[in-house]
Amino acid sequence: MSAPAFDAVRRDVLDLLGELPAWQLPAADWQRIATALAAAAEAAAATDAAALDAALADLELAGPVRITRLGSTPVLPPPPPVRERTNHLVHALGGGPPPQPQPQPHPSDGPPEEPR
Repeated sequence: MSAPAFDAVRRDVLDLLGELPAWQLPAADWQRIATALAAAAEAAAATDAAALDAALADLELAGPVRITRLGSTPVLPPPPPVRERTNHLVHALGGGPPPQPQPQPHPSDGPPEEPR
């Protein structure tokens, strides 16, 4: 895949990684997530869009489902190693916390005040 294709997959992975900290999964599922995160990290390091896309698909399939059955296995938030691996991958993909919007003065507000 080309550089634009890698960038498109990279953005999709970053979107998913932004949601991952809120996921609640059974403990066994977090191992599947950890494996997919490792594959995504390797793909990102190699700038391999096809491998990154495959890792994204694995993450999506391992993610939470909307239906919870009665008597199902208890769910947990991401364990510390998964949170750490997620953070490393976000930074490796060039993501980070979204920039905070700066308030823009309205033209009718007049000139900015001088600091005292």
